[in-house]
Amino acid sequence: MPVVPHSRPDTLAQTRDRRPYLLAGRAEAVRSVLEAVELSGGAVIVGREGIGKTALVNHVAAAVTDRFHVVYVRGSTVSARSSYGALGWLLSDLPEGILDNPVQVLAELKTYLRHRAAGKPVLLVLDNAHELDPQSQMVTAQLAGQQAVTLLATTPDLLRCGEGLVRLWSDGVLRRTDLGPLENPDARALMETVAGGRLSALAVRTVWADTQGNPLFTSLLCRDQIAAGRIQHRGGTWTLTGPLTYAGEISDWMESWYRSLPAPERRVIELASLCPGIPVGTLLDVADPDAVDALEERDVLRVSPQSGSVYVRERLYARLVARLVPVGRSFDLWHDLLATGPDLERFPDTAAKAYASWSAASGARLAPGLARRAGAAAIAAGDPEAALKISEAVPDYRSNPEVMLERGRALAALARIQEAEAELEAVVLLGEPATTVAAHLELALARCTLPHPAAAPATSITAAENAAAALPADSRKSAGQCAVVIRAALAVREAEPRLLPQGLERIWEDRSVAEAIRLMAGAAHAQALAMAGRSDAAAAAAGRLWNDLQSAEYLPHLHGGEILTGSISAYILCGDFTTALEVITKATGLRYLDAHLDSWAELPAGIVHALSGRADAALAYLIPACRQLESKDPADLLPLAYAAAAYCYAVKQDWDRMRETLVAAPAFRGRPATSVLAVTKYFRTAAALEGKPAAGAARPLVVQGREAQRRGSFAEAVLCYGAAAIAGDRTAAGLLAAVSASGTGDAARMYQQLAAGLQQQNGPLLLDAAGRAVHLGNYGLGYKAAQAAHDAAAAAQDREMVRRSRVMANECYRYLADAHSIGHRLGQLSEFERDLAVRAADGESSIRLGSALHLSSRTIDWHLGRIFQKLHVSGRSELRRLLGGQVIGVEKGDAKPSGK
Repeated sequence: MPVVPHSRPDTLAQTRDRRPYLLAGRAEAVRSVLEAVELSGGAVIVGREGIGKTALVNHVAAAVTDRFHVVYVRGSTVSARSSYGALGWLLSDLPEGILDNPVQVLAELKTYLRHRAAGKPVLLVLDNAHELDPQSQMVTAQLAGQQAVTLLATTPDLLRCGEGLVRLWSDGVLRRTDLGPLENPDARALMETVAGGRLSALAVRTVWADTQGNPLFTSLLCRDQIAAGRIQHRGGTWTLTGPLTYAGEISDWMESWYRSLPAPERRVIELASLCPGIPVGTLLDVADPDAVDALEERDVLRVSPQSGSVYVRERLYARLVARLVPVGRSFDLWHDLLATGPDLERFPDTAAKAYASWSAASGARLAPGLARRAGAAAIAAGDPEAALKISEAVPDYRSNPEVMLERGRALAALARIQEAEAELEAVVLLGEPATTVAAHLELALARCTLPHPAAAPATSITAAENAAAALPADSRKSAGQCAVVIRAALAVREAEPRLLPQGLERIWEDRSVAEAIRLMAGAAHAQALAMAGRSDAAAAAAGRLWNDLQSAEYLPHLHGGEILTGSISAYILCGDFTTALEVITKATGLRYLDAHLDSWAELPAGIVHALSGRADAALAYLIPACRQLESKDPADLLPLAYAAAAYCYAVKQDWDRMRETLVAAPAFRGRPATSVLAVTKYFRTAAALEGKPAAGAARPLVVQGREAQRRGSFAEAVLCYGAAAIAGDRTAAGLLAAVSASGTGDAARMYQQLAAGLQQQNGPLLLDAAGRAVHLGNYGLGYKAAQAAHDAAAAAQDREMVRRSRVMANECYRYLADAHSIGHRLGQLSEFERDLAVRAADGESSIRLGSALHLSSRTIDWHLGRIFQKLHVSGRSELRRLLGGQVIGVEKGDAKPSGK
């Protein structure tokens, strides 16, 4: 018997990764492969290394093991060195010399498998099909082609699997399933399975950004962060507490691959990892061209066709390899690259940043021009720490205004505002015109957050405009546009739309303006319209901004965050909570836009749900947001998150937690935006109105509304007046009527009807206001308006209006919490009550029910009245509508009705 490498199936099973959490987000792929195994000749799973192919086939094999005899075969570089190497353990009992005759091998193998299967069909699980030797590829393809086995194969590249297997796919015998990377929501599901609990959005996004959705890398990197304490469990949420570490399991995994590379290929990988984006010509000056070609053919390297820049295909590979390169080796590689005299001016920004960081780490001094460009690229990529290190590698950088300007921007991005102010003031003192203008504008943005700035932000903008007179015409025009946009941003920040400068919309429409500046103009314009009460125009502007944002080619990290925030805020200020949530959901599902949500990711959804009265849904976002912001809060938003959470506890009537949250809420570190401060104050005051408020409890909201009205902030004024008016403050109702009359759009109309209805005790007006509130997603206000409509109709003895108001109030009530849904409420009834409710909804009369249950019809009606109260429905017709007009599988005595 010839000697062939082999491994027994039990040993192989122990080495396979069977962790089920790697299948998070793969439900559709699992369904497709299961269907292919059970109904056709099998499937081939195609995807990159670590994408979850093996986990998927193992899961499917385990799912069908009662119906199939499962045989495992695994290809490898070792077994591929000999004929039938991967099939060695299957062929070891065959007669001597049979391997020399492929026809006999196939016949004997079919007989052997049929005997072992004992009447079951055979499922052949073939992992790494591309690493089979030619003989094994041929015989497995023939087994599947002759229907002797159902084949379930995995490979990163189907065309490397031999002609037989490719033909099975092209002929439709095998179904191909391509596994791509996990998107953010699916990566969250995977990481939360690994962690065993909820993760903050920032923790998920930071890991996912590095792994690009690779399930294996995501699970390993997540575990490593937990083990290193970089992701910690805080108050029920796993939060990110520091920069990611690349030591641990994933580093060990990478090191084995890295060490196995031939020396020329390892050198290429090292250079491309230490300097991502390196021009291909520069790389070929210091690396073996054949090694570069080989790595590109294996899809390890990616060469940009536009710029000729070279990247390691998996960004995490580059990070891990860069960490594995010894310091001395890194210095030697940098010196070799430097010796070629690279043309750094032709390096793209990404490569310039990497080269500058590498040079600084190697102890080299940087030229100011390179440092400025590299620092700007680092800030644009959201890495201000790298920008600071790069600037420090410039000799006497304090004499170079361009380098100092980038340092000031980096310090501001890190929320080190006082240091940023000092650095930017030093730039101004150097007196170089171009940097002086930019420094003044940066100072305006920095100073608006300082409680006691050295000068007012508006003064800095005026100084920038004056300094711009010394610039060439094009630069002067650009500086003027930037000044207009920053004035607008400050007007929005101070919630004073009357201070909005002229020409903002013109800048937004001018496609020749830099994209970031143009979209920031659009964000300020949309928010200002909403603040001023022009919600129809604001909603149109916000929709256009959202479309522009999705099609943007490239936005710096900070600008992208501000623009996305502006788009969401515009809808919130319009009172359109429904669309605001839709935009948030879409943004978190898009790779490009998700990056701009950063640590603010959960807070907007929590705020919108809180404003809409959906306390449970809000807390599901606000609690993780609070835990994460406690660790990292560059925008000073933690007090707002705490205030919103306290309000939600008040809505739930959980007074102890409300008080605990208010007591624990921190103060703002700096000077918050007026809009942020306004919503924080609103939540704190509105919390007291949720119980049985004392007389005058709504007065603080009236005072806040008057101040907002003075500033011209329609959105804040109607929010405060509306909450106070619905709580019974008649003065607030009058003020609400006056202010809302100046607004346009659905929200303004809703507040107009609410104010008039409360003043006149007019049920139809209040009911219309409730209907508009539901359309806008303001379910809390809709519920209270419907209750007020019910009371007004009852006083007027309008029975039809009483019924309609009750139906509307019930509808709003069901929106307020998942626990209020008809299905959940039915589950809270006794068996008798559920049976009675379902049969009544199915059309049985009280007389018939009473006869069946040996009760009087009056007693039945009494029970039904109590049941309808518990379910928050107005009667049989509403219950029947909520159950979908059908009651499924419910007969007399059945206590478990099933309905929609």
